[in-house]
Amino acid sequence: MQLVVLPIVCVVAYVISLFLFIMDEKKTAKENKTESNDSKKSLAIYIYCGVMFVLVGIATVLFCTIYKDNNVFVSLKRLLLLCVLWPIAFIDFRTYRIPNTFIAFGLICRGLLLPFEMIFEWDHLWSQLASEVIAVVALLLAAFLCSLCIKNSIGFGDMKLFVVMGLLLGLDGIWSAVFLALILSFIISLYLLISKKKSRKDAIPFGPALVIGTFLSVCLSGM
Repeated sequence: MQLVVLPIVCVVAYVISLFLFIMDEKKTAKENKTESNDSKKSLAIYIYCGVMFVLVGIATVLFCTIYKDNNVFVSLKRLLLLCVLWPIAFIDFRTYRIPNTFIAFGLICRGLLLPFEMIFEWDHLWSQLASEVIAVVALLLAAFLCSLCIKNSIGFGDMKLFVVMGLLLGLDGIWSAVFLALILSFIISLYLLISKKKSRKDAIPFGPALVIGTFLSVCLSGM
């Protein structure tokens, strides 16, 4: 079943994310009154989209082979999250924002899985939902405390993204993803400060580190 369901769902989710990504790029170019067909910028976007398609494909293969014993809904949630996240890394890195369209897409993905879980996973549904809600609350609390302690460390967009991550990863998968993201964020921040590309007063996007950390966590652990 997973050999059929996972690739189909992943391709559909990737195409939707790609469409939303292109629409966001066009909207941003229009608002900034810049040329959306700039050759260098377009090439960078094409390369990035291609690389992300390969990475999502590799993750799908891993869940169909090495992690094939996972519950199919667990695998679907992880892969759908990757499809939601990959455009966010690019947008947040360039514009320091996380569009609500991708947050909504992630919430819709979670909502669409719920009826099927009610049919096929009723015995485990409530414990799974509790795990997801607790993960969301824990992440938001940690993000709030972090924003109080360190200025410009966590933005409102990051907090909204934490909601989606908590719902699609649950307690089982969220900690390794966030842990890796924090390590990557520290390394990126240190590099930017040492190279003087950023100062301590500048905001540093957390989205890219969060996306890379989640990719690594999901692919290395299957969770």
